[in-house]
Amino acid sequence: MRKILLGLLGCAALVQPALADGKVYVQLPDLSGYQDAAAEALLHRLVMANVVSSHCAGFAISDAELWLLLDTADIVAVQLGLDTDLYGGDYSRPAYNALVEEETCPLEGPKVELTLRELVAHGGSRQPLPDQKAAAAAFEPNEFSDFPAWEKTE
Repeated sequence: MRKILLGLLGCAALVQPALADGKVYVQLPDLSGYQDAAAEALLHRLVMANVVSSHCAGFAISDAELWLLLDTADIVAVQLGLDTDLYGGDYSRPAYNALVEEETCPLEGPKVELTLRELVAHGGSRQPLPDQKAAAAAFEPNEFSDFPAWEKTE
């Protein structure tokens, strides 16, 4: 399992320069109130919001909003002690699998806005930070920062 994780991290390192140009840095929320089951539930909502906003017509979000979801999910995943296998199996894969159900987009689409509002209520922002260069210099990536399942598709 360690070899798989190291392999994924190696791939992420190779992909990072290509993805870095598209990253938008935003103010992230205070997640101190999310522990255990609440953090797990939040991560499910974040991942579903990402998948739905990226794949369901009528629920697209801005790049800044996407990165608010992605970077918040990174933090929660690390807080929960997940590795990429657990993240993929317990969070990402179920969200993508839900897309085959025709009711997923109409049911989950409106929840994207609710999830974004929840993050803003905890101090997150839907707007890019004014100094993107300084934010990029301060960014500390983790094993989830460039997880391939989180790439936005057009």
